[in-house]
Order: sequence, then C-alpha cells, then structure tokens
Amino acid sequence: MATSNTPAPPYPLVPGPVKRSWLDRHAGWKIPLGCLIALLLICAFVAVLLTVVESSFRKSIVYQDALARAGQSPEVINHLGEPLRPGLVLQGNLNVSGSSGSAKMEIPISGPRGKATILLDAHKLYGAWMFNTLEVHFAGKSEVVNLLKSAPGLGR
Repeated sequence: MATSNTPAPPYPLVPGPVKRSWLDRHAGWKIPLGCLIALLLICAFVAVLLTVVESSFRKSIVYQDALARAGQSPEVINHLGEPLRPGLVLQGNLNVSGSSGSAKMEIPISGPRGKATILLDAHKLYGAWMFNTLEVHFAGKSEVVNLLKSAPGLGR
C-alpha cells in the first residue's frame, strides 16, 4: 500500500454557499430605502441651513438691541414678567452690505406671564442702525408698546 504524500489543498474543492446580505435577499427594499436616505439627507441639509441663518439673525446688532430694549421697558416687563426669553423661530429678513443694510423681523418673546412679538423695521446707514419701527405686540391683547419713545436709534 502506498500512501500519498500529496498535501490537502488549503481551500475546499467545492466552495460553500455564498452568504447574501439582507439587502440582496430583500431587493424590493432598495428603492424605498434609497428614497428614505435621500429624504433624510435633504432634511439634514435644510436643518443645517436654517440653523446657520437663525444664528446669523441672533448675532446681529439690530436683533440684540431690540431684545435689550424690550427687556428694559417697564411696560413690557409689567405685561410679561421677568426674565424675558426669545422664542425659537423668528421671521423676517436681514440684508447687510458693508456700512448699509435693512432689517425687518418678527421676534417672538415670552415671560412668566405671557407671550409677545417684537416687530422691527430698521435700516443701517453709514454703519449705524436706525429703527423705523420697534413695537411689542402682546398675544391676545390689542395693546402695543412703542419702544422708540425713549431712544430713536442705536448709535452703533
């Protein structure tokens, strides 16, 4: 009897079954999952864009000054209480080009006793913001507080 000195191959002569992924086994899910991923990416892009725009509004001098004036107004404090907090979603537009610009915003604010909206219309000329309108409208009330009575411009 002769024994074979041939070594066994390092791999099987007959390959085992190929293991397919879940997505290969459920091919009908490829299009809905692709659409869902595309939708999520679009939503993420819009969320980032809105965050950047909202942040630039909140960092603007005209926005900060409007909030400061509302926080220093005895009438506003009397209606809303302290502390005043800005709302999450503000509306409007802000255009700045060098030393000129314009702003129209609706800034929601709230306090322990209620909610209100600051309406502002301002223009920037030679680097200084000047308010045309700066009013606080209280939710559910017809009373309006004009914040321009004491100081007509920012002077910055």
